[in-house]
Amino acid sequence: MDLDQNFTATRLKRRISFSFSLTIFLVAGLVILTSAASVAYGQVGDTKAGVFNHTQTDSSGNTTWINSGNWSMTGINSSFPSLTAIIEMAKPNGSAGHEHEINDFKLVGSPVIENQTIHLNGTSTITMRDGPVTNEPTVIALSQEKIDIYFDPENINNHFENQSISGIAN
Repeated sequence: MDLDQNFTATRLKRRISFSFSLTIFLVAGLVILTSAASVAYGQVGDTKAGVFNHTQTDSSGNTTWINSGNWSMTGINSSFPSLTAIIEMAKPNGSAGHEHEINDFKLVGSPVIENQTIHLNGTSTITMRDGPVTNEPTVIALSQEKIDIYFDPENINNHFENQSISGIAN
């Protein structure tokens, strides 16, 4: 009987030790992941703003449009980040000037952090010649220094030539 009790006590101690070790391992992993996200988010901050400075090109590399304007994002670290932007477009010779307003960004899923850049997938509203396009699939890549915004070309007649609009952060 003493042998059975000793064996059972040893097994119980091993299970408790294993459970404790597994718990410590999982908690440490969670702390590391949370710290990595905090570092990436902390470097970008909760609010960013800047200007667009993008040159669109055609498939041959010829400049087709010059894009400029202002953008700002708030609530970057929240579940409801907000993007407000104005993209001013003109032909390289200055003709055909017009602008697009972007707002009502809605995050879909969770942000993805890669190389200190936050990737936000969602939808937004963008004004076009025939009126606003709502629920436009929008991908935002935001780092400390820059922003890239990509709109799905299908709903906006390939208006940005399947290119992201780039800008710098202040």
